[in-house]
Amino acid sequence: MFGKTKYESDIILGDRYVDEQTGIEGVASSIHFYQYGCERVTLEAVVAGKIEEYGFDAPRLTHKETKVRATTTRTGGPEKFADTRRSTGAR
Repeated sequence: MFGKTKYESDIILGDRYVDEQTGIEGVASSIHFYQYGCERVTLEAVVAGKIEEYGFDAPRLTHKETKVRATTTRTGGPEKFADTRRSTGAR
């Protein structure tokens, strides 16, 4: 009835990543694949003794140990037209 879609990610759950734009560092706790193409990753970080969650587009994240930046072939979001200027990295 419905077609199957295969989702892949460079993100390894449980590993540490850093967002290059904000400097926020944390453990990847979840990956979200949205209907219109966006791949988002939740990082958990301890801030002032409490666990905080931050969401980022996958290509903004760099693996803490290997220094490899995440990539994706899917872009977009719920808007009607995709932004062709948006960087996706190269997978």
